[in-house]
Amino acid sequence: MKRIFTFLLVMAAVAVNAQSIKLFYGETPMNNNDTVFVPVDGHSDQTDAFFGYQNLTGSALEFRVKKEVIFHGDEADFSFCIGECYTGNLSMVLNLAANEVVSSTDGMGLHTIYMGPAEPALVKYTFFRTDNESDAVSFYIGYSTGTSVRESDVMKVLRAYPNPAVSSVNIDFVAPEHNAFLVIKNLTGKEVYRTAVSNVGRKQISVSSFSPGVYLYGIEADGRMMCTKKLLVK
Repeated sequence: MKRIFTFLLVMAAVAVNAQSIKLFYGETPMNNNDTVFVPVDGHSDQTDAFFGYQNLTGSALEFRVKKEVIFHGDEADFSFCIGECYTGNLSMVLNLAANEVVSSTDGMGLHTIYMGPAEPALVKYTFFRTDNESDAVSFYIGYSTGTSVRESDVMKVLRAYPNPAVSSVNIDFVAPEHNAFLVIKNLTGKEVYRTAVSNVGRKQISVSSFSPGVYLYGIEADGRMMCTKKLLVK
């Protein structure tokens, strides 16, 4: 009986956390919170990316798409189209038939648009059911210049929040494509965290094992720190 009860609890948890919508970049399936890197060359007026999606359920559903600009250059502009085009952050209510698949080339596929100079940017898009907003799937578009990353870009983009942090911290970054790391050190210079990074993105880091105090975080490229900032852990 105990095993049956445990099994039912596990199945209930799976059902609660199940996602009704699957996303695709071109023909490639995406996982929740994946990051897609889209190059911006600065020579085109507009940079486009296209995404498909699928209803994984056997019933029709209503959903909306939400845009969140995480960071961007001073003159950047973002919009998206899914049936209609939007300069704001939220689409109208949309419909998906049971098991319906909408390809990235379909007129109802998600078309994202970046207009601006060749500067790093990060934008988050979320598909969510209107009858259950926790049933959602998200992805990030990291707009990368494809050229050498300037220290001024690293300084402008690099930020940690919440700061002070208690249990976890999000760090936004831009970094070279190769031999780059996000590093955190305490004030004695002891390294407490290191992970490889590239292009643009966001890392969520647990700081629950860190001792309370002030830390320095930054981007290391080819063995040299490009930029450091302070992080307070309580």
